Amino acid sequence: MSSRKRRSIASCSNCYLRKQKCDRTKPVCTLCNRRGVPDDCVYYSNNDSHTSSPTAVESQPEEIIHNPRLSVAHVARPIDKPIPPGNAFGSGLERGPWSARHEWSIYVRSLTPPTPSSRPAPSLADSFGYFQYSNSNTLALIQKLGADHHDPSSTATTREPTLSPESTDDVHRILERIPDRQILDFLVQYFRTEVNWMDHLVHIPSFYPQYQAWFALEQITTVAEVDFAILVLRLCSYTLQFLPSPSYTLDKIRGVLLAQIRTCCDETADSLESISTQTDSRGSLVRTQSLAFYALQCQMEGKTRGFWEALSRAIRVGQDAGIHCDAVSHHKGIDRVEREMRRRTYCNLFVWDSLLSRQLDRIPFIPGRMEDANWPDIRLLQPPHRRDTEGEIPSGMEPTIAEAPDPFTERLLQAKLADFWRGAGVGQRADYDMSLREDLYEVFSREYIDRLPPPFALHNPDERWDDRFPKLRLQRKLLHMAIYDSILWNFRPLLLRKPSPLPAYKSVMLSCQKRKLAAAALCALEAVTQLHALLHGCHTRLASIVVTTFESAVVLVYLAGDQTFPEDCPPQHISPPDAFKSDPLQEGICKVSLTVTLQAIQGALKRLKMLAEVSSMADVAATTLIRLMNKVAVLATEREAPEQIHHAFSNRAARPMVLGTTRPHASSTTSLPTSHMSSISLPLATSAPGANNINPWLSETMSDMRSVDEYMSGMNEDIHATSGSGDISGTWPSFDPSQLYGPGVFGILEEA
Repeated sequence: MSSRKRRSIASCSNCYLRKQKCDRTKPVCTLCNRRGVPDDCVYYSNNDSHTSSPTAVESQPEEIIHNPRLSVAHVARPIDKPIPPGNAFGSGLERGPWSARHEWSIYVRSLTPPTPSSRPAPSLADSFGYFQYSNSNTLALIQKLGADHHDPSSTATTREPTLSPESTDDVHRILERIPDRQILDFLVQYFRTEVNWMDHLVHIPSFYPQYQAWFALEQITTVAEVDFAILVLRLCSYTLQFLPSPSYTLDKIRGVLLAQIRTCCDETADSLESISTQTDSRGSLVRTQSLAFYALQCQMEGKTRGFWEALSRAIRVGQDAGIHCDAVSHHKGIDRVEREMRRRTYCNLFVWDSLLSRQLDRIPFIPGRMEDANWPDIRLLQPPHRRDTEGEIPSGMEPTIAEAPDPFTERLLQAKLADFWRGAGVGQRADYDMSLREDLYEVFSREYIDRLPPPFALHNPDERWDDRFPKLRLQRKLLHMAIYDSILWNFRPLLLRKPSPLPAYKSVMLSCQKRKLAAAALCALEAVTQLHALLHGCHTRLASIVVTTFESAVVLVYLAGDQTFPEDCPPQHISPPDAFKSDPLQEGICKVSLTVTLQAIQGALKRLKMLAEVSSMADVAATTLIRLMNKVAVLATEREAPEQIHHAFSNRAARPMVLGTTRPHASSTTSLPTSHMSSISLPLATSAPGANNINPWLSETMSDMRSVDEYMSGMNEDIHATSGSGDISGTWPSFDPSQLYGPGVFGILEEA
């Protein structure tokens, strides 16, 4: 045998076959690149043994392994040794299972790079959209086999996404435009005492240390730090929707107009959000919370479509962050505070999604009902119970706060309310089945109303804690409004049913359900009136007050135009007086009358006209309600309605209806068709408020600098801690339930 070595082949495979001189440029030589066949440009050496063993694939050089453009055919077929006819892996598959597995493992190893590529590759989760912590998708199966250690998605969640130097400079340039620290301190403090009681989107005891630490940073380098800045700005912008207020009557903070502060917060947050999402598109709890605040701000501004769209974004980001999956918290090692806040945030998203899907008759973004693992545990974030040593204990109250309702109880009850109607499976578009709706109402009374905690009961609630926790009164009315709204939603489709002959017993049931519908609307308006009174009857943009007032009033106007309303129900269809707890509408059904209905409509219109001065949503609602009342008055007279309806609506229609608003409207007058009311002209348009219609809060002579100082010192008059400039940590009270609810119904500031 000759001992002479064969000459090493340095050309690429394509040039070698064509017998052309190759310049050996890698990964693609000049000739292959010029010919447009880069995939055929393969470098390999023939120094390896050319045996007939099926393991010839093992001898492939590293050029083949590292060339990402190679196909399986290039790897499996070395040019100087073609594979015999048959299967692609030689004849090994015919020699038993061990040989087949051995050859398969050799083939797989030849395809696997020994070292990771220097170029970043897209992760499997990003390419396929897999949720990384699922227990059932394909990625879960891959992770179970332990084959995800080379996937960037398997390690991306363990390291903090950082900003590029260019993005860092942009972030710092943007942050130079944020409002002054003292302004932000005031807004955060006001949010804690006067706003957070409604949704509890952030946990103040854990939020404020992060707030302090963020301002202490010398440089913003991570996406998480940018997201927290966005959260603070969204929170402050949302808080500004509640100012001015009876506790702070000025339109400035530290000499800066509220509108300017709001614009600055919004623009800065938008700019930071574009950088954050471009750097890291994954979700997080903080990013979900900031989007939720933005959604609430859209709702307060009367942009319900914007609320719906922002809510969908918040839910999508929250699902990407895994707040709907408790396993994510355990996998990431999240502490109990953040784990509970993930559940509470998801609970709020579920409540808003359920409410909007009912109101707008849309499919909810979150399907189905709440999972057991998603329910918050209010005990986890309760402060240590301590005895009340600050004064005398009211009669009948325990000397400890162990039995006091948690501030998040109302949100938990709202979630259970939404979950019940989700489980009912009845949509607004379905044909109205009065028997089914009646059964649902009875089940709702037994399974939800009867199980309400005493402080939130519909009738005779336990008010022992109201003086200790003033925000509890407000939360109770918010829950009652939501309960009556859901009952209204259950029976409202009866007004849209097509008239058809009914058996006698169904006619009786239908007339009784009309009374229940009217009673639900009246009870909802009464709850709104009480909540508005607790808010000092002031101008407010709170959307729940506007929406509940408008929707309840529309139902009552429709019923008032019905010639047969209100029909008397047989005694056997009315629950006995001792069934008030089981039947939430029993007391209201007995009070339904045409006079009460018309008075409630007038009160609702008056409230909407008053709120229209600060709320565009209330402005539109009041205008629509006026137009609807005029229309029903015409229909009532054309049908020769009872004199009481004719008189009530005709008198209101004959008077000019001027709707107070912050925007001027062009006036126009619409005359009705000829009838025995043809001489009445019905002005449907509105006019701008007069010059004397000025907000009583706004006074140019008041010093906002003094008012801010008094507000901050008034809430902390008993705190004798000191702190540095711009630091309010020492002025924040300790965080027990009384502080979470707030020190007063709407603050304790009294202007000197």
